[in-house]
Amino acid sequence: MPCYHLRTGRDRVRGFMSENTPAPVVKLPSSLVQGVEAAICAALGIVRLRHRSSLRSMQGLDEVDLPAIVYRTIAQNWALARAIENKDRSRQNWRWTLQPQIGEANRSPEVMLERAIASACASAGRSDWANQVPVASGLVRGTADGRRAIDLIHRRSHGRYELIELKIASDTPLYATVELLGFASLWLLARQHPPVTEPDILQAVDVDLRVLAPAAFYAPFDLAALEKSVSRGVQLLGEHHQVGLTFAFDVLPARLVERPLPTGLTLMDTVAARASLHCGG
Repeated sequence: MPCYHLRTGRDRVRGFMSENTPAPVVKLPSSLVQGVEAAICAALGIVRLRHRSSLRSMQGLDEVDLPAIVYRTIAQNWALARAIENKDRSRQNWRWTLQPQIGEANRSPEVMLERAIASACASAGRSDWANQVPVASGLVRGTADGRRAIDLIHRRSHGRYELIELKIASDTPLYATVELLGFASLWLLARQHPPVTEPDILQAVDVDLRVLAPAAFYAPFDLAALEKSVSRGVQLLGEHHQVGLTFAFDVLPARLVERPLPTGLTLMDTVAARASLHCGG
């Protein structure tokens, strides 16, 4: 005896909706880092990354994998924006150059030091440093990521680089950390889908992520747990992508916070003398 299924009113409505309702429109991201801050704040139970109080009220660092959250968010934006199709729209991404010029009105201490380092390297004919390295120009339609750039990159040896986020008197250590994780995520994605220019840095096998700031920048906070958590997370992220990733807070020597700044070899020797905030970090 045949068995018939009697569709209820709810079933008929559900069937009608599934067959005739158009799929929801997915809004394309305007930036590859869109949603990163919101995701991190939600995970840590804080309001904003730039709030100094956030570093005292973070929740569950032992259970939160910040590098994974940042990478997952950016990778989703990358896919939605079809960034792979735009990877050759700009030949500036990951370029290796020194930019020592600085506008007369720009008195930012971070920018002044960064450009002083670039100038010292250019004068000495050094090619192991680059500054203001673009990472996302042209990958998303619009201009939101056009000026997104890494402050300093140092080639420590063949295949090993440092990505340096320089801070002196702006933002917070947490904000700087998330910025660096964003750069690392963009590097991992660009490494999977390199542009036609084939920058050497995308062939690196080891990348050290470093926040570089004066002792006073770190002083109000206990950052040991944050550094440990992020260090563990980037190591796992790197292993997943078959590269080596490390993270640490480095202390900028006091001589590089004072004015006038040293120049030439003295400046670069002072930069090289920086130390980790946490011994062995």
